[in-house]
Amino acid sequence: MSRAIGDREFFNSLINNIDDIFGQVENGSSQMNPIFKTEQGKYLANNLADPLIKALTEIANKRPEDPVAFLADYLQNYLHQRDPTETIDSGKTNSTATVTSQGMVRRTGLGLRSASNMNGNEDRIDVDHISNADEEEDTQANVDDRDEHGQSMLHFACARSHRRGALMHLIEESNIDITYRDELYRTARDVSLQANQPSNAKDIDRYVLSLAVIGDVKPFEILAVEGYDHIVDITDDNELSIVDIAAERGHDELANFLRNLRTLEELREELHQMIRDGNVGRAKEIVAEQNGQWLLKAKNYYGRTALHIAVLKENEELVEHFVNIYPDALKIGDNLERTVLHYAMGTNAIESLSRILIQKGAKRTTKDLKGRQPSYYFMNKADILRLQEEEEENR
Repeated sequence: MSRAIGDREFFNSLINNIDDIFGQVENGSSQMNPIFKTEQGKYLANNLADPLIKALTEIANKRPEDPVAFLADYLQNYLHQRDPTETIDSGKTNSTATVTSQGMVRRTGLGLRSASNMNGNEDRIDVDHISNADEEEDTQANVDDRDEHGQSMLHFACARSHRRGALMHLIEESNIDITYRDELYRTARDVSLQANQPSNAKDIDRYVLSLAVIGDVKPFEILAVEGYDHIVDITDDNELSIVDIAAERGHDELANFLRNLRTLEELREELHQMIRDGNVGRAKEIVAEQNGQWLLKAKNYYGRTALHIAVLKENEELVEHFVNIYPDALKIGDNLERTVLHYAMGTNAIESLSRILIQKGAKRTTKDLKGRQPSYYFMNKADILRLQEEEEENR
């Protein structure tokens, strides 16, 4: 057996048994992995689990010729790109509420984290009002959490079996976002069910239930705005609903939010349908209501906002109206972190739509998960045309 094959089997073995390692740390004992005992083990798991799992997953997928060198390079890049506010306090475990607030707030339309340009320069499109625009430094979607297909390490983990609680532990320790959808619009929970691993889906549900026990509304606001579609339907092992769990613990604000969530989701779907149907009047009425801004940043099953759909439908009136009401919608990415400017570049109304978006602050250097700037879709329209067909089919 060659060294490369031996290294690959070693790394794959680590990935396949990572949940066992976590379980041993949690229990404070291990016969097979003595290094993960007591406080030393907890320190290693708390501080190294996230980068190592990501690195080992990349190695297993890409199968580099020299996995050791690849691992060293990956960790070096991780060190330079990580957010210093995410450093875990040695020997301590963050509360679920803190983990969720830090792990998911990054994706609520408040801007994309900057990263180095890993894919070289993109083609520039020859449109005066775009090429002459003043731009800031290149920005790129947070590729640390997901691959170019939109899959996170949680997606990969959900495709195989684990001991009870291991997946929930992974979510809490890694700050991974359970709302991520891959290019097939699947959350990690969806992958669990498709892979015939219902216990993994149940573990994710238990994680959401644990948030209800804590009672902080913010994590649920984020889950809802990101279009996560399994919140109010969750029950515990005794068939007690998540709403009842929140109410029983005196979390009245959270209980009320969960009771009203269905209504908000239905209003979001009505807004999106009115955009597809070209009913400008009704669409404007909906966003003029009290929750108008929430409805404009809320994503649907496809990871798209109302502005994404308005651009795909090439409705200039609604595009301008929505941007005026909620400019931050320009920064929100879809399931593959494509912004509305990415979409606009692949439409027939590129001139008018891009002018509106750029004048309101859209950046033509923002990159999606595939490392593509909006200009890419000017020359390669197939992906955007497919999205337009999807929206037409949803009418």
